[in-house]
Amino acid sequence: MARPRRFRRISEEPQIRCFKPEREDLDSFEPIEILIDEFEAIRLRDYHDIQQKRSAEIMGVSQPTFHRILTSARKKIANALINGNTIVITGIDRLIRYECNGCGFKWQHPRKEYKKCPDCGSANISTVEEEEYPPDSDESLMDRKSYGGRGLGAGPPLVCKCPNCGYESPKTRAVPCSNTKCPKCETPLCGNH
Repeated sequence: MARPRRFRRISEEPQIRCFKPEREDLDSFEPIEILIDEFEAIRLRDYHDIQQKRSAEIMGVSQPTFHRILTSARKKIANALINGNTIVITGIDRLIRYECNGCGFKWQHPRKEYKKCPDCGSANISTVEEEEYPPDSDESLMDRKSYGGRGLGAGPPLVCKCPNCGYESPKTRAVPCSNTKCPKCETPLCGNH
């Protein structure tokens, strides 16, 4: 079974969801669908010119995943421009959970809306809940040191502390706390913020 898809943060919904070329025979060409996360990747990297690493952090995905999303969007846009296809931006920025009333199967999908249960094929399904994409953490991206914030608390410990008796000593730079033993009970010390 595939790993569950990670939520992608979408900062801005597209104002226009369809672009059509001026041509008479539009009905003979399939529209090209650009997913909302592909739209967001193009908006961040190409329109706002934000570096790929930071764009990936804004969307809440890894840098390789962001690169795959961006590459897919660029290929689709190039295909539409070269071949004269309509571009349609699809997807929603919320999570829809479903439950089959026939077999009890539960599932979710961030983009697709279901009419039938994928497990048993029954049309007797109901929406359990619909919610906005949850944030990955309470920490703001702008709190990180790399963006001028105070940082998230990572880094070397400030003091070395004994896990047994609670003795504390200042952390010596470039010396791991575990290399220092407690003078009271001879237990190796641990780093402590």
